[in-house]
Amino acid sequence: MTKNFSGGETPSHSAVGADALDAANLKAIAFLSASMAFFAFDDMFIKLASSKIGVGQILTIQSLLSILYFGYLARRRGQRITRAALLSPAIVLRHVGDVGGAVCFVIALSLMPISNASAILQATPLAVTLGAALFLRETVGWRRWSAIVVGFFGVLLVIRPGMQGFETASLFAVATVVGLAIRDLGTRTIPQTISTEMIALVASCLFLVTAIILQSVMSPWQLMSARTTVYVLSASICGILGVHLITIALRIGEISLVAPFRYVRVVIAIIIGMVVFEERPDMYTIAGTGLIVASGLYTIYREQTSKRRRLRTS
Repeated sequence: MTKNFSGGETPSHSAVGADALDAANLKAIAFLSASMAFFAFDDMFIKLASSKIGVGQILTIQSLLSILYFGYLARRRGQRITRAALLSPAIVLRHVGDVGGAVCFVIALSLMPISNASAILQATPLAVTLGAALFLRETVGWRRWSAIVVGFFGVLLVIRPGMQGFETASLFAVATVVGLAIRDLGTRTIPQTISTEMIALVASCLFLVTAIILQSVMSPWQLMSARTTVYVLSASICGILGVHLITIALRIGEISLVAPFRYVRVVIAIIIGMVVFEERPDMYTIAGTGLIVASGLYTIYREQTSKRRRLRTS
């Protein structure tokens, strides 16, 4: 603080900068929390729609709406689909993981409780850390390795292989975690010259191709009732808004502060499961979810601690 001519105090430049950063972080937290809520409701509407129509039909409609939205953004900003955006190895890897993970998650949602599927999905950051250590040669200390082991033990508690209550559908949720981890690892190596909108647009086009193939193999196109149409359109809108808000949040906020709020999604999913689908998570699911979330939060904390240490020594 500095004195002004009237004897009062004027905020220093550093204080103003800190206030601006705090405001940006608060806005980022609000956007990320809202995006997680939209994703949870996206899951809810997909689950409701999947009881009436096939998974391929749902994904086809969602893909078309996503192409319209991200195509509009890309066109407004004068961006075009380039050879690099289509054939870059990192892009191909990202989209294979993204499409595979999304398809598996929609199938999982149609077959198992939404709270269980969402709980397993929260293991994605742990899988990303594991993949970064194994394939990108990032240094991971024993503490984060321990967190990964604890987190995956939590996944086993939710899945319960070989025990009463085991659902084969939960393997689709596990496949989702693998797919999304591949997506995130691929995204880390995408050239900065390829924009976020272009990545999303190309991904939506690949989603459409995959959805049409699924539709032709799994079930014929069905005439939708007014209610089912509302479910599918609502899922699409929630998904698009979720992607848009999380992109803004991760650009304006500090990752270490914002990232833990990703777990808002599983809390909302459990509430939706109990209220809308009359699900009652048992002690295994609750304990497993707690271990997954706690280990994920600890992994985020350790990653940021290691990053700050490297910055101080550089």
